Amino acid sequence: MEKISFDLLKQMMEEDHKGLVSIYMPTWRYGSEAGQSRIQLKNILKEAEERLVSMGYGGREAAELLKPCTLLLDDALFWQKQDKTLALFISESSFKHFRLPITSEETLSVSNKYYLRPLIKYLSSDIRFNVLTLSQSEIKLYKAGAYDIERVDVPEIDELVENYIPANELRQEATSPKGAAGGATSFLHGYNEMSQTEKNEISKHLRTIDKEVSRVLKDSGAPLLVYSVDYIYPMYKEVNTYPHLMEESIKGSPVGASLRDIHDKAMEIVVPRCESTLEREIEKFNTLKGTDSKLSSCDAAEITKMALHGRVERLFVADGVQQWGFLDNDTGEIIVDNREGEKHMDILDRALIAAMENGGKVYVLDKERMPVIKPAAAILRY
Repeated sequence: MEKISFDLLKQMMEEDHKGLVSIYMPTWRYGSEAGQSRIQLKNILKEAEERLVSMGYGGREAAELLKPCTLLLDDALFWQKQDKTLALFISESSFKHFRLPITSEETLSVSNKYYLRPLIKYLSSDIRFNVLTLSQSEIKLYKAGAYDIERVDVPEIDELVENYIPANELRQEATSPKGAAGGATSFLHGYNEMSQTEKNEISKHLRTIDKEVSRVLKDSGAPLLVYSVDYIYPMYKEVNTYPHLMEESIKGSPVGASLRDIHDKAMEIVVPRCESTLEREIEKFNTLKGTDSKLSSCDAAEITKMALHGRVERLFVADGVQQWGFLDNDTGEIIVDNREGEKHMDILDRALIAAMENGGKVYVLDKERMPVIKPAAAILRY
């Protein structure tokens, strides 16, 4: 299975020929629903075959095209390795499938273009951050997004932790039942009873950790969230030199926390921050629209044209809505005729990819969250 990337997305966007099949379906890892997913796919493939035949494919030809997908029906191991949505893309020359950690409705598209909106939604998430877990027994750095988290391997930090001799009070974190459960009261009490020498020792250690963290993250620009017992975070904040350290922190001992626990706790802090950013972006669009500024537009054809010329700064597109059209090479205009076929494209998908390619920020939103009752809205650069 290929990794989803923007380059792959662009490559798939450029494909333009008869019989491109796109399938999105909810999936489950366990229980009776996992078996239900196979039945669901079987029914979708039957409908896909019917659509291919209506496009001019012979019955045997259509079945052969869909064969890579049909083979999955009897692959028990495949169905045990699912996430929230399974995405499948089939053409005469290739077969791609992805497990998506986002929820998508069942969708079947048989056209000259792949239907890419859920992939764009996944890739366009603006939630990118780092987590630093601090405890006496281990210190780990993670990079994360809206749907995933993975450890960043930093041997220098591992060596610092291995060679560090902690203050006596910090040793309780690995052995105290209250500490293991994430309680902070005993640690705060221990901090108040520490000598200045012990506090200086901890600060010195945290300063060396900060040096390595800042080195690793210097080109990231992503926020850094600290996960530690109460008194450690302010001590780390005091010595921190990374410019994107978050004011909030995850409180409690990270010892024994799973990746999912860390990600869930982090998202509770990060998501409201991202929601506030989106609200400010929508407010900016509404202000520009209210003053009839030429820096805003809710005309899908105009927006697509501006996106292709690198003029879209922020783009809001309704999830699940398609608008078909084509680029008139003689005039350079985007013509919306809502017809699928050769040289036609979903102009909203095209606008999203062009905006991303040219440094614009894009949002794929539920229709109810759109700033206007239209399928697209944009803030333009000039």
